[in-house]
Amino acid sequence: MYVESGARRVYAVLMDFDDFRNTWRHALAASRLSVLGFEVETLDLRSAERRFKIHVEPLGGQQTEPFCVSAALSWRWCPLLTARGRTCEEDMLTELLGRGGEDLETERPWLRVDVTLSARAPFGKALPMPGKEAWSRWAREALGRLERVERLLPDEVMDLDGDGRLALLAWQGDPTVRLVCSPAGELRLSDVELSAWQAIDLPRRWDDPEREADEPPDDQIAGLLARVRASLFAWMEVLDHLRPA
Repeated sequence: MYVESGARRVYAVLMDFDDFRNTWRHALAASRLSVLGFEVETLDLRSAERRFKIHVEPLGGQQTEPFCVSAALSWRWCPLLTARGRTCEEDMLTELLGRGGEDLETERPWLRVDVTLSARAPFGKALPMPGKEAWSRWAREALGRLERVERLLPDEVMDLDGDGRLALLAWQGDPTVRLVCSPAGELRLSDVELSAWQAIDLPRRWDDPEREADEPPDDQIAGLLARVRASLFAWMEVLDHLRPA
């Protein structure tokens, strides 16, 4: 949350969990993705860790019978982010390092947003396992579109931090499947998933008015949701290869 001061942006309140969640909700509404079910928010009373999770479906609804396609979007707000969000950077450094530590440079905090694309068979009705050729065609088209056309990850997935070390900004795994074994010993397809995540930079609050304010995460969140929307459509289209003949 910030206020305008001339040509500079000055943060009045550091972004906490509630601010980030509200920013997320605005971006989600603008993306026109439909939410499946309800938001799930939990608080671990032992660690004070907060978790948030929602499921969304493709724009225009399901068009992939017998599969149900969705994307799970979640993040974990750790106690360190909560503590850092209650004060400015200078006071945070003083608390950690003592007097004089407030002059050190800091890196922006960041939040990992997890994305899981899934295609599930109807509950209790697992599907025949596709043959090797059908699976290869599906994997080739699915990964090709998600990596080159309807990209799930941003253009930059690696960067150098302030110390010149390589920092991973986003990641995408390989497809995974869950199989069930019928009483006759036949392996049947229950669901297919693909997991990824992206780092979202969070703004810092400076006590020094001469410091330039960090950019809010609005554009990063909007970009992530736009890619999820496009990737969900691609994920839905390529399921033709896995449908029973």
